[in-house]
Amino acid sequence: MDREALRDRIAHRPNNVRFEELRRLLEAYGWEHIRTAGSHHILQRGTETFSLPYRKPTVRAAYVCRALQLTED
Repeated sequence: MDREALRDRIAHRPNNVRFEELRRLLEAYGWEHIRTAGSHHILQRGTETFSLPYRKPTVRAAYVCRALQLTED
């Protein structure tokens, strides 16, 4: 699945996104996992950082919306 299709799928259901899907989306847009601090996964692109908490079964919608903002072209 290409990154635009994944982004559209996530954007249509922000309240039901698994952690792995969101991390895969961010990595497709150039974000790199640099470390994990407790349950928070820290990703970086250039000088920007984003903290994504690991949560089962789904990530909170606020983090999904922020990730979607960070992946806008």
